Amino acid sequence: MNITTSIKPDSILANCTVLNPLDDAYINHPIIQRFGSPSQPIYVEQCNVEINGVSYEQPLILPIYNARLELVQCAVVQDRQLIQVMPDGLAKGFAYFGDLHQDKHVIVTHSLEAFFKIASSIAIGFEPPLQPFAVVLVILPHLYHANKTTLKAFDFEQIQFVINQLSQTGYTQIYMPTRAEHIKLKPYQNLEQNTVVRLLNQTMQYGDKAFHIDLNRDDDTAEVQAFIHEAISQLPKQDDHWGELLPLTQAESAINTPYPIHALPPLAREAVLAIAEYVQAPIAMAAQCVIGAMSHIAQAHVNAPHPFNAQGEPCSLYLLTEGQSGSRKSTSRNMADKAIIQYERKQYEQYRRDLEQWKSGQASLNKKDREAYCAENPPPHDPSTLYSDITLESIAGLYVDGVLNNASIASDEAGQFFGGYTMKGDTRTQAIGGYAKLFDDGFVERTRSKSNLNGSGRAYDVRLTFNLQGQHEVLADALKDPVLRGQGFLPRFILTIPENLAGTRLQDAIYQNKNANTDHRLIAYWTRCEYLLDDCPRPHADQELYNGRYVIPMNEQAREIDLAFYNMFEELQGKGKRYEYLQAFASRASQLARRLATVFAYFQGLQWIDASTLKGACEVVKHSLNEWAMYADIEVKTESDAEKLIKNILSKCIKENTNRILKSLAAKGAPSHLRKAKAFDPCLNELIEFNYVRLVIIDKSTYIELNPLLLK
Repeated sequence: MNITTSIKPDSILANCTVLNPLDDAYINHPIIQRFGSPSQPIYVEQCNVEINGVSYEQPLILPIYNARLELVQCAVVQDRQLIQVMPDGLAKGFAYFGDLHQDKHVIVTHSLEAFFKIASSIAIGFEPPLQPFAVVLVILPHLYHANKTTLKAFDFEQIQFVINQLSQTGYTQIYMPTRAEHIKLKPYQNLEQNTVVRLLNQTMQYGDKAFHIDLNRDDDTAEVQAFIHEAISQLPKQDDHWGELLPLTQAESAINTPYPIHALPPLAREAVLAIAEYVQAPIAMAAQCVIGAMSHIAQAHVNAPHPFNAQGEPCSLYLLTEGQSGSRKSTSRNMADKAIIQYERKQYEQYRRDLEQWKSGQASLNKKDREAYCAENPPPHDPSTLYSDITLESIAGLYVDGVLNNASIASDEAGQFFGGYTMKGDTRTQAIGGYAKLFDDGFVERTRSKSNLNGSGRAYDVRLTFNLQGQHEVLADALKDPVLRGQGFLPRFILTIPENLAGTRLQDAIYQNKNANTDHRLIAYWTRCEYLLDDCPRPHADQELYNGRYVIPMNEQAREIDLAFYNMFEELQGKGKRYEYLQAFASRASQLARRLATVFAYFQGLQWIDASTLKGACEVVKHSLNEWAMYADIEVKTESDAEKLIKNILSKCIKENTNRILKSLAAKGAPSHLRKAKAFDPCLNELIEFNYVRLVIIDKSTYIELNPLLLK
């Protein structure tokens, strides 16, 4: 049976069989037999199912909850198979066993072995002085072999996401068992420093002897239970664990904000995760490369909806990624563009054959006959559309001469583009205007001198996608250039600044045996690209065409989201608002979101831009605006909301001569624009992350406790 990843979680569970611990089917289920019994009911899909080309035989279905314990998704689990999450493909919560309460210990795991081993230890009960706890599972695609491979950067992002979900809902006693050889590694230390989690060393000292617990083997469950309580008791008191006060960032300039990978279409999202895994590149970099490939393909066939033009506007995108040297920029782009590169190669080979035939057709002709032959048989044109280094003058000539209608400039040397002749000196203003017209209207004009008018002309309905990548050292000056910003060139770009993975890209035996060319996620993505590149009938091509392209419209729900998104960013450009100093960027947010949504919709074969597709595009654009705000010359220089909140809380605590305040009272007495949870919680989370406060539970009430350094 084939099922899609869009099915609702409650429907999935309703169609499952609930097995109880005393049932023979429960005891004999492969997951229970291998990993152990949590002595709690489990959900099993009794049919064999196929998801995204992967077969599952009577899989275990794990409900996925958010921190408010609301069912949000389900995970399809089978031993030694890729974990599938439905809907959306990327987990937005966690699975858990045990009694999950804010005043009890929560143990975070990221492998099936550890999850079920600890759940089995819960099942044996707790004798005083041991206290009950719950175990949480972070849903990672490779859970089936998490104990055998090195965690990747995206895995740590997911772990941090779950920990923050819990901490923001009042859970403060969060722990994660960690191997002794890992506990001093930077990614694990960053996790402990940036969240409320405490790492439990799986190797502990008892006098002169070391005791080691291996959660991935057949250790006794009672020993596992005892280890957890002993390891927690040996941790330093929380008062010794505050850490230094870190400088607060402005809310609109947070560094390395996670890329909203969940916003991409499922097929593209899975390809991004696969590229990041094989190349060991940041998720954001892989995502920009995949979006660049989708834009290149879509721009030739569809237009984005425009509020005042029935023919729409180009859906072409300008993308910019900042990455360190050696961050695998070229490899990521080549993997994302693989289908396009292969398609162009076939086209070029045909061009070479046609050119040879054209040359041979005139080889024996005299001058007069040759001129007549050339007039009737113009030479074939080079079909290449991907360029790494081309000037505006050159590409304009190709458009004007009819050689090109659609092209991409894709380069991992963005510094050469911004530092080249075209973008310097007297030619810069003309180039900026030229690229802006190409972006907005698909129009280009080339004006030659009077002595060389032959190359002059105009071209309409042409398209250009940019996918530029470069190092901070060579991009920083350009990205803060007031001319490039003020004249609207840079505000047309979707920007991301991924984290630097250097030092974490370790390779093990499993990694070395992997083959990207056989990964079903990439095969599905490349196959879709090949289909859209081919000259087959386009989906929904019966719509009205405008010079070979049709508009993908928004449905009613998407139009409402578009209007709200536009109004929100228009409001935020006002004096004293978040984007007062980012007006050129914020004013294009709605346009960029519609274009990106069009690219997403075309790639998925949608007839309409629906609410989900436009919401995803809006998330990517909001991420880009936050990234642009990183640059000092663009940042708002006023006091951040987090700074305002900590001053407010501090003054109340000093007045009451206490070091803590009820969270509910702090929210009610916060600055007026921070009193709603949507504004209050992110600021509070920033204060927690930067060691200013922490949440504590006293008599089942949540308090905000101040770092003692603030009271000195």
